[in-house]
Amino acid sequence: MAPKATHCREGEAGYNVFLEGTMGDTQKSPTISTQTQKIASQVASDPGGSSASGACDSPPILIPESSLARIKELATLDPEMVFISLAHRIDLHLLRKSFKQLRKNESTGVDKVTAKEYAVELDKNLYNLHQRLRRGQYVASPVKRIWIDKEDGKQRPIGITALEDKIVQKAVTSLLEVVYEPIFHDFSHGFRSGHSQHMAIAEIRDKCTSLNINWIVSADITGLFDNISKKLLREMIQLRVNDGGILRLIGKWLNAGVSEAGNIIYPEKGTPQGGVISPVLSNIFLHYVLDEWYVREVLPRLKGKCFMIRFADDCVPRRQTLLQ
Repeated sequence: MAPKATHCREGEAGYNVFLEGTMGDTQKSPTISTQTQKIASQVASDPGGSSASGACDSPPILIPESSLARIKELATLDPEMVFISLAHRIDLHLLRKSFKQLRKNESTGVDKVTAKEYAVELDKNLYNLHQRLRRGQYVASPVKRIWIDKEDGKQRPIGITALEDKIVQKAVTSLLEVVYEPIFHDFSHGFRSGHSQHMAIAEIRDKCTSLNINWIVSADITGLFDNISKKLLREMIQLRVNDGGILRLIGKWLNAGVSEAGNIIYPEKGTPQGGVISPVLSNIFLHYVLDEWYVREVLPRLKGKCFMIRFADDCVPRRQTLLQ
């Protein structure tokens, strides 16, 4: 009888998974080259890639593909779960994927580096960025502010983030979206995958017709991105994500400052202007401040049929009868 085997490995979310079964006959492993064996050994012994190429400033030869499927599964199964270990998921694969998802325009931040220039030595640049993240040496750059003309003759500010900040922000955004999507309400349509302005408009039309809605209230949160409390935002994030590495990165972006006309200012409130991560941060903030408040506090106290649709900082509460 074959001996019974029990061994343990680390699961995707850091859990120990015990595998049991009988050890049957194994097939002979195929012959591989000495060079391939060496590469595989280097990657296995140093998954971060610090020695895979024999030089500390060179990218690894092999980059394993990571998956966020397990995190998504856990986030969906348990809406109350608090994630305390996510930062290590920002690996070379996720950084490369994040770079490819960025808009490749010619505008540059304070670093004056375009995506085209960065892509010339993409592997090396991403590897160096990853090493700085691992060692805690990553420093966020101030956001470059420019002003553009509006149709009414006024001007509005536009923020341009440094390229590497965009890459890391996109990576963190990917992690936060996986964790928060399962708990966001369906009536929230702004800056979410699978949602759009057209969906929001269609839902308004369908709900008004089916529920016989007579009163409509349209609301807009003026200057949302510029006025979010940094302290409250951090406290709200910690309700779902209490990972020191992720919180430190967000803190660096919130406090990096704004560069304008050669001067750097440090606003006391607001999210990174023009930052890739700002939309998801605003959605997290409004989820707790507005959406949850509406569902838990407002709806139970209302008479008649009502609903709310929100797209980013615009919301439209509707009800059958006007409140007296």
